[in-house]
Amino acid sequence: MENILTQWTIFKEKLIYLGYWDRLLAHLDTLVMIILIGVLLFALMNCFLGHQLMRLWMTVIGLGIGGCIGGYFGLRKFYDKNTIFLCATICAFAVAIAATLIYRVGLVVLCGGVVFATLELLFPVSSMSVHMGFVALGIVAGIGAFERETIVVTWITGVCGGLAAARAGFLLLDWHSTIAAVVAGGIIAALGIKYQYSQIRKHPSKPPKGKKRTP
Repeated sequence: MENILTQWTIFKEKLIYLGYWDRLLAHLDTLVMIILIGVLLFALMNCFLGHQLMRLWMTVIGLGIGGCIGGYFGLRKFYDKNTIFLCATICAFAVAIAATLIYRVGLVVLCGGVVFATLELLFPVSSMSVHMGFVALGIVAGIGAFERETIVVTWITGVCGGLAAARAGFLLLDWHSTIAAVVAGGIIAALGIKYQYSQIRKHPSKPPKGKKRTP
């Protein structure tokens, strides 16, 4: 825990040095609202169109994960803004391309990213062990999609999308009941999963080359 606090202090000092910290604090409320609106829209689309837009989500989540990783390490290693931005951009596109071209990597990125982000949104905690547990659950979910792609992707995007949409909507309304968010999210998830299955039956897609369709 002490090491984490030390890393956070270094990270904060770097943001202050680059002039980002004051800007962040000055526009924090607006940024949080924009992020929550984005999460709400993304979660609803994921809930109702997760399987149909699977390739797009692989790319989008890959960009987000790669950008965060590249930006974090860039901030730790460099003091030049352009260099930090370049690190974030290169890493973002590298992960996105890998997720798009390497199908199994894409499944882990999609399912793992959605599961991790939803758990973090529902249960924000400071313990690093819990964060790593969320990462592990996300990876397990992504690996589980290898053999039962349609079922796993549909249920993960439906359930996580519904829960995330409810939570984001509640936070926008300044409601903080996790239980109510889970109940509302469950209702949205049920509707989303039902809709996804109806679209899959209407428009069955071809499985990737070398992969057999699962029932």
